[in-house]
Amino acid sequence: MTRRTFLAGSVVAGIREAVPDVRPATLDLRDPLRKAIECVVNRMDPAMNFQPWFAIDVINGRPTKLRHDIWDFGDTSGRFLEALILARQMLEPDREATIAEERIRRFFNSLFDSSGLIHNPMLKQPDHMFAQGSALYALVTDFEQWRDPSVRVRIENFIAALNRAAKQESDYLWFPQVATQKGACPHQAAYQILPAVRFYELTGYGPALRFAARLSRWPLYHDDTVLPNGAITKTGWEGHLHAWMDTFSGILRCSRAGGPNLNHQEIHERTHRVFEWVKSTHTSPFGWVADSVGAKTCETDTITSAIRLALELIKEGHTEYWNDIECFVRNQLIENQFVDVDRLELTDPKLIRGLRGSFESWADPNTLLAVKNADIEGCCINGGIRGLFLASQNAIQETLEQTRVNLLISAIAPSLEVASYLPFEGRLDLYPSNSKHIRVRTPDWLDPRKVRVSGPSGLKTEREGSGVQLANVLPGVPISLRFEQDSSERQHLVAGRTYQALWRGDTVLRLLPPGSPYPIFQRKILNQSNPQSKPKDLSPIAQKVHW
Repeated sequence: MTRRTFLAGSVVAGIREAVPDVRPATLDLRDPLRKAIECVVNRMDPAMNFQPWFAIDVINGRPTKLRHDIWDFGDTSGRFLEALILARQMLEPDREATIAEERIRRFFNSLFDSSGLIHNPMLKQPDHMFAQGSALYALVTDFEQWRDPSVRVRIENFIAALNRAAKQESDYLWFPQVATQKGACPHQAAYQILPAVRFYELTGYGPALRFAARLSRWPLYHDDTVLPNGAITKTGWEGHLHAWMDTFSGILRCSRAGGPNLNHQEIHERTHRVFEWVKSTHTSPFGWVADSVGAKTCETDTITSAIRLALELIKEGHTEYWNDIECFVRNQLIENQFVDVDRLELTDPKLIRGLRGSFESWADPNTLLAVKNADIEGCCINGGIRGLFLASQNAIQETLEQTRVNLLISAIAPSLEVASYLPFEGRLDLYPSNSKHIRVRTPDWLDPRKVRVSGPSGLKTEREGSGVQLANVLPGVPISLRFEQDSSERQHLVAGRTYQALWRGDTVLRLLPPGSPYPIFQRKILNQSNPQSKPKDLSPIAQKVHW
């Protein structure tokens, strides 16, 4: 099959022929994405048929070596394949990324056994049910991107194999393989729900929805881990917040899709309580989210799961969560990436390449490598890329009548480009390519009545609720929004410790006390009236994957 990477041309090409092509040197999600892609390329072992390295060992706060692990297979190979496919929605892949995608696809496909499940060669048995979920994410993302009929058949066979492996009860199914001495761990298998529902949305394949619905009923009605008030009662692996939040994202989406024997309103309310509980007890305003119940460190996967769950709740009308997503993306998600690895004074080139661009699995709010003896896990590279993709995909949303700007970051969609100068200047420049109405969300700290709008003659501006509505938009004529940003110093109690944050708008510019051994939030504080600038190219590409 010939794989086509991009649609030819640019729908906004030529809009700014008379406008200087200068973009602010502020947050561009493609910058961390490039580093993460390079890391994925370097975290596959050519001596092992490009099997991923799941881990980098950390000893006494220092990365020491790449390590293969039982999570290399369905989990990490599936995550790497998914990550590279999501990344091409934001950034044209270079030759190395394209080759890496084909290599990891071949390795991943080689893991399916005659039963239709992912086989773990290290354990000599079917892979963990959580890893099977990562594999299902990869297959569904691959199918959505290329619509290969053979991949569809593999997914249908995979779902049938998972259904055969499950224990079938009268109104639900469950997997004894994920149980531990502390609990049944339904969330580890229920990680499969969301990709199964997505496959149903893409194809109408009924068995996928029925499987997802029956699996949803296990954690909802036949496990006592999550209380009616949303509290998650178990700690550690049994209280793994990454898996629990993705479980509820899947359950909510399954009920929205019409999953049998699921009450959508009841599930919506319960999911909302879960998110509010995690947010109030295990999350900071700047996006540090505990790895599990009671944990003192943050896993990047968990940040992304919080973003995904917030997006699902936004679909139910909880638009206030755009504020949380904006803060999470601008702060801890970006800061959790290993960028300046030179400070660690490592000498092994292979280790350096495998570390640079990865995302942390054990972060304090003010430092990476917060646990002296731990590891840096490959799952979090996927977690970081997922988070960047979800933010990029949802920053601008379009309907037939309206374009909605949800996140105040530089982004592009077929009908609109947004150049954001935040946090160094309260300014958004809009470059429309058609005459649709535009609605720009205003954060909770910004009164829309205080937004100054300049644009074409006849532009109509309405300020309502939490947004600015623009009508009589002219294609090719820029619009500029100017406003003052809220600046403050605030104290935050996170995992039992107090931090002092300097905020400008939704961005933390400094966090004290400084951490060790890899301090983060070491950001330059620029004058709002004189931001640094550099050229930016925000050429749009094909938008195919819509998780």
